[in-house]
Amino acid sequence: MAPGIKIVGRFLEILQVEDNDGDARLLKQALKKAGFPSRLNSVSTGEAALDFLNKKNIYSAATRPDVILLDLKLPGKDGLTLLNEIRQSPDFKNIPVIVLTSSESDLDQDWAARLNANHYLVKPFDFEGFAELIKILREQWMKTFRKRRP
Repeated sequence: MAPGIKIVGRFLEILQVEDNDGDARLLKQALKKAGFPSRLNSVSTGEAALDFLNKKNIYSAATRPDVILLDLKLPGKDGLTLLNEIRQSPDFKNIPVIVLTSSESDLDQDWAARLNANHYLVKPFDFEGFAELIKILREQWMKTFRKRRP
C-alpha cells in the first residue's frame, strides 16, 4: 500500500476469468507478496463468469466484483463476447474490466477498446510484469474506495 494510506476493512473484490491455472496462481502469489488488500475469485470460463456475476448456480453467494481481470482466449464463450455482454448489461456495464491476455493482436486490442475495456495488458511472464498489474489494480482500488466512502 502507498505510504500514508491506511484503509481498514476494505478489500478490492477481483473476479479473475482465466483458464490457465498457472497464470491464476501467479496473480494470486503476486497479490499476496505485495500485501495488496484484495479478495480474488477465479473462474475458468465465460459462462462461469456470467453465473458468478448473476449469482447463479454454485455462485449464489458471490460478491459483486470491483474489477474483472479477463483473459480473451477462453473455452466456450470467449473473452470479447463476455466483455460485450458485460458492457450491454445495465447491472454490470460500469464494472471496470482489465483485459489480461497473451494476445498481442492489434485486432483483439481494437475490439477490446471498442467494447470499452478499461485496460489491455499482455500477460506478464515475469514478476516485474505482475508488479505493474498490481499497480494498476491499486489505482483502480483507490478509485473504487473513493466512490464508496461515506
